[in-house]
Order: sequence, then structure tokens, then C-alpha cells
Amino acid sequence: MNQVLLRLSFSIFLVFGFIGTSYFFSFYITELRADERETWLNEKAWNITNKLTEEELVGQTIHIAIPSKTVETIATEEIQKTKPGGIILFGKNLGKKSEIISLTSNLQKTASSEGLQPFLISTDQEGGRVFRVQDGITEYPGAMAVGQTGKEEWGKTVGFVTSYELKELGINFLFAPILDINNNPLNPVINTRSFGSDATRVSRVAVAYEQGARLGGALPVIKHFPGHGDTNVDSHLGLPVIKKTLTELEQLELVPFKKAIDSGAEAVMTAHIVYPLIDEKYPATLSKKILTGILREKLKFNGIIITDAMEMHAISKNYEKDRPGVLAILAGANIVLLTSWGDTARRFKEQLSDAYAKGDFFVTDADGKKRDLLKEAVFKQIRKKLEMGLYSQDPPILSIYSENENIKEFLAKKEETRNLKYKELTEQGNFLKNITNDSIRAYPNVFSPPKNTKNTTLSLVKNIHLKKSLDGKGIQSTTAKQLAKTISAKGISHILIDSSSEKEILNIANLAKKYPNKHFVVLHGGTPFVRLPVLPNLNYLLSFSLTSHSWEALGDKYTGGEEVPKVDLILLPKDSKTPSKGAFPEAL
Repeated sequence: MNQVLLRLSFSIFLVFGFIGTSYFFSFYITELRADERETWLNEKAWNITNKLTEEELVGQTIHIAIPSKTVETIATEEIQKTKPGGIILFGKNLGKKSEIISLTSNLQKTASSEGLQPFLISTDQEGGRVFRVQDGITEYPGAMAVGQTGKEEWGKTVGFVTSYELKELGINFLFAPILDINNNPLNPVINTRSFGSDATRVSRVAVAYEQGARLGGALPVIKHFPGHGDTNVDSHLGLPVIKKTLTELEQLELVPFKKAIDSGAEAVMTAHIVYPLIDEKYPATLSKKILTGILREKLKFNGIIITDAMEMHAISKNYEKDRPGVLAILAGANIVLLTSWGDTARRFKEQLSDAYAKGDFFVTDADGKKRDLLKEAVFKQIRKKLEMGLYSQDPPILSIYSENENIKEFLAKKEETRNLKYKELTEQGNFLKNITNDSIRAYPNVFSPPKNTKNTTLSLVKNIHLKKSLDGKGIQSTTAKQLAKTISAKGISHILIDSSSEKEILNIANLAKKYPNKHFVVLHGGTPFVRLPVLPNLNYLLSFSLTSHSWEALGDKYTGGEEVPKVDLILLPKDSKTPSKGAFPEAL
């Protein structure tokens, strides 16, 4: 019997030993192949970088805009003169899906024909109010709406689908998600672009968005480092100052950035904000103490650092004479972002070229190693372009990936995985309706819709999407002229009125005071950081987003019969003044 048990034990040991050995052997082979790819990518990127002329090196660090929806004469001339590493696209460049594909394809063909490296083609597609691409992409609600759901699953889905669909259009560089914590309700620029007012929510949902977007194919950029949430100045218009120590930043602003970086985030955008208790002279974009000292060394970030737009007044009105492009590279940035072309691009290229010729970018580090900071910035960008597979599109170096079957198979597998994931999500409807409906919140308390809404509710709404939603559910509607008569009808207990501005809200509040026996429900789209009068007979349903689906969701939540959770945000203090600038700015 003992021999039988001994033999059985030995057999089990052999089986588990074989399984364990196979697992560790497989793991070893996987790591070995990953190391081989890393070696090839580094060697190939340095090989390409070292062959570039000084003019080409300088050009690679600059990203510019172009004037129209086609690669016409001006765009071609700008590409020839600047030799940029990338192109940023705005609403004026983005038409129908077919036009966008034609534009991005022709941009890459132009790069190839001019002997340049393939472009990183970028745009701001945050969702909500910063929604550049209008065709060929799912219209998810904005960051704050997704953040209010509190669900990492929704953050990851929105990030993946947005990134995937941009990549299919030829846009490979996504300036999202925002990791700024909007804990200051007077913030005029971040506002609903933030995922929330607390570090936990932003760290969960926004970081999940970045993880999903990384799988989608376009390179996501976390922004605005080290945090733009606690400002009351729009850096497009002025220079924000945040008087916080590094310790204070580590307790709030840096929390989501650290989590994203630890989970593998590969690109960061800087903030044009001065933190005088860390660097009293320069804003983060130009500060070596912040970009190198904190981001690179303390947080161990080894990816791409891109500046926010250098034409913004925080930089252009305060640091123009200090050669901001040069300072940004010296601080640790890899890409200088411009949202224009022409004279501005020429000026930045000239200041960078002069600095390179004078040797300003040649430094000796603490270990005595001589470094070329400009060339290092270009290397990092080219390496990422190689890793993203961009050299397979009209490559300037023919058959570049055929040199290494490992990297070729790796890129093919990534493409297969993302396609299968998108197919799976598409078959389930991409969850657009679920996410949008899940984002609606109530203020000042949990809201319970009345029973039998058809007979007890009167609707006075103007938004066509909301009106369609309510009409389809049999809600009785009225007009402003008829209201005085219809509001007194027997059985009517709730009056629905939509708004998208503070002025409209204040008018509704006055109406609620006039009819204290009727219950008013404001269906509010857009920013909640406005005055929201609290009255016994007044409730708000908030969408944080002005998309057609967000308006429809407001109607669905009211008629759905289920309780609407209370909003989880730091809103305006009583009697505070609403920010007058930047409620819906064109922003990066």
C-alpha cells in the first residue's frame, strides 16, 4: 500500500513538475522575445536618429497644425519648411469620415515623399464638449459624465473604442484622458473635462480610460502634469499659479498620474502652471525641477513628454524672450506642440536650431556621461513610432519590419487582438446608451421620479433630442405662452424644464418660487459649476454633457422610474461668483 502511495505521489510530482517547468519555460521564452524586441527597437531607433541632419532633428521635436481639410499648398510648404514630427488636427481639419481618412493618408504620404519620419497625427477627443471628430466615431459623453458612473469598466470601454476608431481614421495620437482633479469649482478651463473632484474617482475611471485607449491603437496622453484641477485661471488666457508643496501635490494632484504611470502610461502632456514652492521661476512645461526631477526621476516615467500648446498666453505672454521651445527640451520634454503654422513654427524652429548649433543641448550628467538632449528627445519619439507600427505605412525605410520577425509577429498579434476586442464590443452595441444613462446624477439629493409620469408631468423643453425622448414616452408638453394656463391643471405635480446655462436655471428658480405647490425638475446639460439655487420644490438632473445621447438620457432617467443617485462633486459654494471665462473653451 505504501509503495502504491509512493508511486502515486511520485507521479503527481512529475505531472506538476512538468506543468511548472512548462509554465516557467513558456514565461522565459516570452520574456526573451520581449527583450529581443526591446533591443531591436532601441537599436533601430538610434540608427534612424543618428542618420538625421540637424535640421531634421530639430523638426522632429516640433508638432504643428495645418489650415484645412486637405494637404494643400500651404500644408505641403509648412511640412517642407518645418519638417515636423507630427501634425495636430482641429475641427477645421476634420470633415466626414472619408475626408479624414484621405487627409491622414495624404499626410503620411507627404511625410514619406519628403523623406521624413511618419507623423504622429493627433487630436483632442475627450468626449463631451471637446469633441473634434464628428464623423466615424462613437459620441460618448465627456469625462465628468463617465467619471460619475464610478465604473472602471465604462472608463476602459470609452477609452478603447475612442482610440480604436481614431486609429481607423489614421489619427494615432490621442490627447486624452485628463487626469486633472477638478476639486476647485471655480476652475474655468478644466471643468467638466475632469473625471471628478476626488483622487479616488479620477484614479479609477480615468486611469482605466488610459489603459483601454492604449489597447485601442492610438497612443493616449495623460494630461496636464502635474495637475490643472485646482486653478482659477485659464492658461489659454493667463498664467495660473498653484502654491502647493510637492508633498501636497503627492496627496492629491499626483495620485492619478502616479497610478497611470505605474500601470504603463506612455505619454504625458505638461501644464502651463507655475508651482512657486517647487520652481519659483518657470511653469511646469519649462521646469527641469518638475519634468525631470518629479516626472522622470521621482515617478520613474520613461515615455514621451509633450508640451501643451506653446501659443497659449501662459507661455507666449510671459516667457517668449526666454526661448520657451529650448527650455522645454532642456526641462525634459520630447515634443514642442504648436497649434499654428507659419511664422510661429519658423520662430520655434529657429530658436531650437540656434540652441543646437551653440551646443546648448549637450550636457554632462552626474555620472560624467555626455548627452545630446535634443537627439534623445527625437530618439524617444522615433522609437515609439516604430513600436506603434507607423513605419509600415509608406515607410521612408523600406521593409523595416521584415528585418525582425519577432516585432513583425508582435505587431500583427496586437492588431488582431484589438480588432477582435472591437468586434466584441460592437456586437454588444459599444454600450453607448448604458454608459450615458448611467452617468445621469441628481442635485441636491437623490431624486425619485413620480409614478405615472404621463399623467403627472408637464414638459417645457426646447432641446430637440430631449423633446423627442419625452414625447416618445407620452409626456404632456406645453409652451412658455401656455404655461400659466397648463401648469394649474389638476393632477400635474411635476414641471420639467431643460437648461444649458446659469441664466436659464435662475429663471426656472424664480418660476419655482412663484408656484411653490408644484415640483420643478431642471434637466441640465453641460457644466454643473454654476449657481444651482436650492429650493424645497426644485430638483436638478445633471448630464455634464451636451451630446444628443446625454440629452436623451435625461429624459430616459426621468421616465425610467428608478431613483437617480446624488451627484458626487464639489460644486460652487453658496453666493460664489460663477467663472465668466472658459465654460466651453476650445482647449487642449
